[in-house]
Amino acid sequence: MKKTVFVLGLTLLLSIVPVDLSGNSCPVAKTAEAADSGIQPYSNETGYKYRIIDGKLYKRLWSYTYRRWEEPRWTLV
Repeated sequence: MKKTVFVLGLTLLLSIVPVDLSGNSCPVAKTAEAADSGIQPYSNETGYKYRIIDGKLYKRLWSYTYRRWEEPRWTLV
């Protein structure tokens, strides 16, 4: 008895929920060109990264804008 009531309730619940099978409701993925058309920074944002080598503290300038090192080597602090 409980099983038939459960199956009947589940069937009614699933029949009430609307299903869209047209395929037009999916969001369109943006291309990389469309994503790059946003705000562009005017200046290079940089910051120092620190590292301990052989017990000595070194620093090196990192560009957050271009994601690359701005200084050729680590310098002792």
